[in-house]
Amino acid sequence: MRLALFLMAASVALAEPPADVLKFFRSAAEALADGDSRAFLGKFDRATPGYAALRDEIEGLLAGHEVGSTIEIVNDEGDNQRRTLQLDWLLSITDLGLRRQIVKCKIERRGKEWKITALDPIEFFTATEARQ
Repeated sequence: MRLALFLMAASVALAEPPADVLKFFRSAAEALADGDSRAFLGKFDRATPGYAALRDEIEGLLAGHEVGSTIEIVNDEGDNQRRTLQLDWLLSITDLGLRRQIVKCKIERRGKEWKITALDPIEFFTATEARQ
């Protein structure tokens, strides 16, 4: 059974992110919890800097561990085409414990869908315990 934790909340600041942005990140968290690397990586533009390294990290992580994912949006700026976000991302990884970090993310609309075009740090998703 996959451990699934979902929390999509905006910062206590001004306005909540658009519903489609919340849904986008909720489905990314669900893909991780389901162990579905293909669905999670499908949220990314393949031209995202570091995409190949991210793909390797995600596939390794999900091949060896069950993962729960919680994402809280703490900062969101942009419009209906491009957004820059800071995500308070919490991963619960079997055998490795909890991992939490502010992850910087950019998304852009591709047709009717959002795609992640930048993510930092990619190393947050490493399958090993020791990471900086």
